Amino acid sequence: MPAPGEITNADRPKGRQEAFLAHFAESQRGLHAYIVALVLDPDAAADILQETNIVLWQKFDQFEEGTNFFAWAREVARLCVLRFRQRSARRIAPLDPMLLESLANRFLDKLAREDNDERDALDVCLKRLSASDRDLILERYHPGASVSRMADRLERSANSVSQSLARIRRVLLECVSNKLRGAAAS
Repeated sequence: MPAPGEITNADRPKGRQEAFLAHFAESQRGLHAYIVALVLDPDAAADILQETNIVLWQKFDQFEEGTNFFAWAREVARLCVLRFRQRSARRIAPLDPMLLESLANRFLDKLAREDNDERDALDVCLKRLSASDRDLILERYHPGASVSRMADRLERSANSVSQSLARIRRVLLECVSNKLRGAAAS
């Protein structure tokens, strides 16, 4: 039973909650990377990420849709890291917060560049697929799409559609891997 004045999931608008959860899930990898860059300890980073996630959820109503969710979440994470450092100051040698912030920002920039490289390679590889293969793989990742619905629409068995998707994914994986290896070699 919620405490008096506590906001429960039932009190939150569904559409807004779903948008928040989508942003939340999307940000997890970047937040973890940011926290690891700040604390240099993957175990501590996992704990701090959990603390950050709790705070984000508690502050759900403070997030304004249309603003940069990751920037907001990163600031919450930064404050959680500062609290962690205060709690553990006796156990670890403190590093200059500005230095840590600089390192974290460099790490995030590198992560963003790698994500962009992967996206660019995937775009090129998708364009190389036949139109029917490209349409099939893109349809599969539309919200609410399912193999069984696709099979019904295409008048094929679900197994046949699954095998086609697996083949297309293998082709894309090989193509993207080759593009990224080629980019790294140059």
